[in-house]
Amino acid sequence: MRITHRAIALPLAGVAILLSGCNEPGATASSAPVKDMPATLTGELTSQSPVNLNDGSRNQSFDLQLKGGTLYRVTSSGSLQQPKLTLLSGDNQLIDGPRTEQLFLQPEEDGVYRLAISAGSARDFGPFRLELNTAEAVNGGELEAGADILGQLQPKTSSGGNRYTFKVSESGPYEIVLRSGEFDAVLKLRGKGVNQTDDDSGGGTDARLLATLQEGSYQLIAGGIDSTDEGVYSLSIKAWELPEGVNLADGAELTPGEEYTGMMMGQPQTYTLTVEQRGLLRLSMRSGDLDSMLELSGPGTNVSDDDSGGGVDALISTVVEPGTYRIKANSYSNGEGMFTLQAELGEAQMLEGNIAPGESRIGRLTSGGPVTSVLTISEPGHYRVTLSSSQFDAMLGLEGQGLEEQDDDSAGGTNAQLELWLDAGEYQLTSGSYGDEGTGSFELSVSSAR
Repeated sequence: MRITHRAIALPLAGVAILLSGCNEPGATASSAPVKDMPATLTGELTSQSPVNLNDGSRNQSFDLQLKGGTLYRVTSSGSLQQPKLTLLSGDNQLIDGPRTEQLFLQPEEDGVYRLAISAGSARDFGPFRLELNTAEAVNGGELEAGADILGQLQPKTSSGGNRYTFKVSESGPYEIVLRSGEFDAVLKLRGKGVNQTDDDSGGGTDARLLATLQEGSYQLIAGGIDSTDEGVYSLSIKAWELPEGVNLADGAELTPGEEYTGMMMGQPQTYTLTVEQRGLLRLSMRSGDLDSMLELSGPGTNVSDDDSGGGVDALISTVVEPGTYRIKANSYSNGEGMFTLQAELGEAQMLEGNIAPGESRIGRLTSGGPVTSVLTISEPGHYRVTLSSSQFDAMLGLEGQGLEEQDDDSAGGTNAQLELWLDAGEYQLTSGSYGDEGTGSFELSVSSAR
């Protein structure tokens, strides 16, 4: 997109920042226009620098001799935090900007232009360094890890954006970032079972994807949220190092009793678990970043869970037979973040009509009808009775000693729980499903609520 003196959709206050500042006494640009590229411009915004009239921030400007139709890239560094860059004509008419930290220039005509750098606020000061260079727009072709290119989006692109082939030579996690100050960026990644799209995860209207990729070729699409979007963008790809403490890689085998930390990167992670003998498996996925989802499949088992671990954590509790099981860890919205995964395998003690405080028993609904059992309380007190299942919506009932209680989902997800005072005596527990429609295994446990 060639940038002319046409109107640009910017807040009037943002325009005034540079216009007023550059008309202030002392806001003169460098004595001779910079024309040789690449070029480095340095300076420092201090309390003596010219003041922008509308917000009190400081600014400095430089004259540039630019060629019409040539694409230029300006990047900032230094201790000045998030400086704003703006390009003005020789008579201080806005050409492009303000943009934060990076600016792409493509004037329509040869001439002298003014590049202005402004602090983010009246409280920001410090030295800065600007790197200027000509650039070439790469709007397609093959890319590899380490690529950092500029592209140019044309309006009404029939393919929905510029398409690239990303060749992965080494399996692992990768970060792909699409940034533009001229349109709302949308980034798409396709291939080898991967289908990811992102809009704003790069901050503001920039796009960012994290993905664990296998060796091979993938398609990258760099576009805007609207078909009429146009402008210059940057696209970077780099291998991504997992944060310290992450010890769970996609495809790893879990050991019962151990807790693992993993990283979700916009796509499900799969693991395996080997069970040597029949038992009760409790599989949990907890996260402060994600709405956890779990799936477990294996010999005679195919169950899933969303929120039974409390809050947005997932928990599967089921009887498993010897064999190899596949675990799929996912998030409700295919988000990114850290999670912990743990598998605990215990003895499956069957419910045979009686249960006592401190015990946990396994039962099974075979036709949707409830299973009854007797709870014997020898010492009065507060007790917690929990009925959980990963295969049906649990309904728990308790009757006896003048009480008649029922619960559906108080234990989180579709699990049931009663917390109440029980006098000494016998109580009948009813373990069933909502609407008497469920079948499958369940866990019934009784504990002190003190």
